[in-house]
Amino acid sequence: MLLLYQNKLNMEKIKVITRLTNREMSAHDFINYCKNIVVNLKNIFSDLKMVSIWDDSTNSKFYFENNLANFSVQNLDKILIYNPEEDVFQNDNEQDKNLYENSKSWIGFNTLLYLSKDKSETSDLSINITQGASEKNKTALINIEFSDEFLKTLTKDFSIKLIESLEKSGDLVYAVVISNEFRRKVKTSGQNLWIGYLTYFQDKNIKIHLPDSVNSINYDKGILIDLGEKIEISDEAVNKAVTIRNILGDEALNYSS
Repeated sequence: MLLLYQNKLNMEKIKVITRLTNREMSAHDFINYCKNIVVNLKNIFSDLKMVSIWDDSTNSKFYFENNLANFSVQNLDKILIYNPEEDVFQNDNEQDKNLYENSKSWIGFNTLLYLSKDKSETSDLSINITQGASEKNKTALINIEFSDEFLKTLTKDFSIKLIESLEKSGDLVYAVVISNEFRRKVKTSGQNLWIGYLTYFQDKNIKIHLPDSVNSINYDKGILIDLGEKIEISDEAVNKAVTIRNILGDEALNYSS
């Protein structure tokens, strides 16, 4: 398999950035939503056995059971990231702004989960999920970052399967495998989505606008654009990304929930 990086000296900090269709949720719904995402990831990447979060009360990682039985509202305060003194939530009792399992959020719920092969201070994958806002036009996303050690062995095949797994959330509109350096070279004003080394769009009709020289992969619900074999910054990769960007234009490269 193709290694994304040959050595640590020229390592790009690759990440996965996504945009989702926002769906109004309760805190309970959001926890089940996140659990489903983790289950899909573990089903594809069975070596990522350990699932954890950061527990502020103990200033250490909290590890979930292997079957994720305790990934539930019993650990509501651990799973959700919020400030009890400042954040307010929607409840049947409009005067009560505290967080409960059936509470809703104007801006959406947020969590940061960690997946790793074993228990260690450094996690292989850090997964940030925001979803469930009751207000319209709020951003929903799943963003993933990798540890430096994991990046050394990260493959293109892994990245393709990773996006395929995220598609199973049912809400994936867009996903990109990209670095900050590459994004700076291909972004333009008027667009809030970017063409990366791998770029997923829910709209399969995008394929008909692409040149025959551009490789694409059909998923169940969308299409994945693949810039080429080498996932690294090069004039060829940047030029190809800019060409695709210009073809697709503002209509395809703008996100609204």
